[in-house]
Amino acid sequence: MDRRPLLRMNLGTELRDHTTFISHPGNASDRPSGIWFRFVPTRRTIPCILACLLVLSISCATEIRLGSLCQSPAFPQWSFDLSRLIPRDRGLARPEDGKALPDGRLVVADERQGLRLIKKDGSHRAFGRFAEVGYTHTPPNPAGGIQAVFLEHDARHLLVGDIYTGKIYRVNTKTEETRLIYDHPFGVNSVYRDRKGTIWFTQSTRNTEDRGKEEVWAAVNNPVPTGAVFKLPGFEDKLAEKAEEVVSDLYFANGITFDRTETFMYVSESMMDRVLRFHVDIENALISERETYQSVFVPDNLAVDPDNNLWITSFAGNAIMVVDPKCRTLHTIFHATSSAHTAFVDEWVKRSHLGQSLGDLIKPGVWEPLPNFVTGLFFSENFDAVYITGLGDAILKFTMPSDMNRRFH
Repeated sequence: MDRRPLLRMNLGTELRDHTTFISHPGNASDRPSGIWFRFVPTRRTIPCILACLLVLSISCATEIRLGSLCQSPAFPQWSFDLSRLIPRDRGLARPEDGKALPDGRLVVADERQGLRLIKKDGSHRAFGRFAEVGYTHTPPNPAGGIQAVFLEHDARHLLVGDIYTGKIYRVNTKTEETRLIYDHPFGVNSVYRDRKGTIWFTQSTRNTEDRGKEEVWAAVNNPVPTGAVFKLPGFEDKLAEKAEEVVSDLYFANGITFDRTETFMYVSESMMDRVLRFHVDIENALISERETYQSVFVPDNLAVDPDNNLWITSFAGNAIMVVDPKCRTLHTIFHATSSAHTAFVDEWVKRSHLGQSLGDLIKPGVWEPLPNFVTGLFFSENFDAVYITGLGDAILKFTMPSDMNRRFH
């Protein structure tokens, strides 16, 4: 019988002096190849083994505390109630997007007159001179589709896009002068202008001006890969003659935004339930490294806060989510639902998976308790408040938690 030491645990003098031997029958050729161990503890070795396990557990715990597990920052949890609605008279018309001006006033999209200004006292009026540049809203045809609102880096000019006609306007917030600066052959959903002057915008589908509204909703009813992202080089009002398509074959391209350093571009692909991310070379207006950044139920407009957290609106989900850039975890901070909305979501998901039409699901009441579906959000000038926009007659206001506001400053 061959007696060989199968294990020698060099765990200090105690274990070294008390190696356990196991009888191993058979020839050496019959034994498994490679390094293997069998250990039978004794009364004298057990205390040493327990001590070693304790040391290992403390080491692992220390490693976790030092950052092997990612810790997301805290985010608020908001719920809906009628006191959140502004203005009180609910006199807006499809305020799908908006921005806060440096003086604290708010500007939101308005399908009737282009833009609407909401003052600090809650009163509101038409903003800009859209009628002078040909904007009309006489439904059913033609129906005005102003919805994209972007405040440029100079904090003075707004870019405004029309999802039904493809027109992009530039509004001077000091004088309200309004200019038509680009006319895209298909509808423009969302716009962003980088610090070098290039305009980036999304095209949800190939909807022409004469059938703009009809063809937009047709692309929701039966999704088709006709969405795209375009870039339009230029400076102020001087732009290239034609925008260049840089991302193709998207199923309803929707919100677009960049991170605070303009290193990444984010794009909602609504009918694929995902937010895409691209690396951006601002100097040369180039994008690369496409990836699915986050899966979200019917994502719409996007926004980025001072900590580079990405805020995502879930159109059909009646919800707002936030993704922190460090851990890339998804946090739901707002969700408004009802029995009617829950039934709507269940049926939407089922039909989406089965490839069935969705259009007849969108009918009055399914968005309850909200005035209508949510479409976007924007921050106050000092990032102490968040405004949620939508297809209804008012927007929602929530106060940013004090600890989060301190982080932003």
